[in-house]
Amino acid sequence: MKKYINWLTYISLTIAFIIGYVNFNDNNTEKVNHLNCIVENKLTLTHNNSGTFSAQKKDSLVGYFAIGDAQGYGGPLSVAVLADSSGKIIATELISSYETASFLAKLVNKKYYIQYPEKEVTNRFIIKDDINAVSGATVSSKAIADAVRNASYKIAEYNLNKTTPHINKIFRFTPKEGIALLIFLLGFVAIFIRKKNLKYFSLFLGFIFFGFLFNASLSITHFGRLLLGYFPDIYTHFIWWLLMAGTFTVIIIWGRNLYCNALCPFHATQILLNKISGINLKIPSKVNSLLIKTPNILLWLSLIIIFLSANPTIAAYEPFAMLFSLEGAGIQWYILPASLIGSLFFSNFFCRYFCPVGGAFRWILKVRKQVKLLISNN
Repeated sequence: MKKYINWLTYISLTIAFIIGYVNFNDNNTEKVNHLNCIVENKLTLTHNNSGTFSAQKKDSLVGYFAIGDAQGYGGPLSVAVLADSSGKIIATELISSYETASFLAKLVNKKYYIQYPEKEVTNRFIIKDDINAVSGATVSSKAIADAVRNASYKIAEYNLNKTTPHINKIFRFTPKEGIALLIFLLGFVAIFIRKKNLKYFSLFLGFIFFGFLFNASLSITHFGRLLLGYFPDIYTHFIWWLLMAGTFTVIIIWGRNLYCNALCPFHATQILLNKISGINLKIPSKVNSLLIKTPNILLWLSLIIIFLSANPTIAAYEPFAMLFSLEGAGIQWYILPASLIGSLFFSNFFCRYFCPVGGAFRWILKVRKQVKLLISNN
């Protein structure tokens, strides 16, 4: 029976992925005519062979319009740019994205978009140099700036015959990246030499830095991005690559779950709360045997939703962002207090019974074990 359930799981995920891939037709040109910058200015767009549009009002040429793409925190996003015939930006507008709603709300509330009008389409659009990022939504700020640059350069090169600057991608190893790498290495050493106190210390550092300061907890969103092929830029997502690729590498080579055991800030939170309460109730074995399967069920359900929608952020229910950045939506408002209260009475309450990240890593460990067994038998 277990074998058939596993096959049904894989088949259903495959079908969901195919349906999402077939139905996902992010045809931004269909959305163009409904954009505020087009409707409010009463413009008519004529598609050019270069992929840009000529923007006209009645019979007069107003300027040019183009769509630029970039990788945000949640996946790809698209931004529309409207520029006049001299090359000055009239308006920018976000067409589609998978960014967390709270991040997008911050951009609007902090008036992030008002920085773009009147800039030249040949501008470099570099964060901190030309554009100010919004604190708490830095990755989204940069992604939108990249998308605006891509759209603006289309207009500059194809419609205005202007030369655009070459933007070199430079990896800046800041103290933030250095701290993240040191904590990762410390966690690895703690697990390798089996020092419990050192493991607790690395968890404490993860609690402070990966949790509150960096807000870099891994979630089902990260796995959704990976499976949908939405790979973030390592230049701006070093910690994502460090935690994901690093944990995968350690699991494949060594067979240990480094992230959950020595780095996860929410795991540290649960340990701390359980130590404070001093209570560690035992769940009856029959109930425990059922609850222990819950993470796999939630992981499967989350991936089904992600695949069908082609949206890696839509199924995120973990309370990590709610705890560490006080931002969240929907069911997270209920899951966070339930998880914290549960941790007071049961050891690793959320990790053990509800976390899809732990479920995903345990599945990878299981597959590794099966492959290793298969190789040894042959």
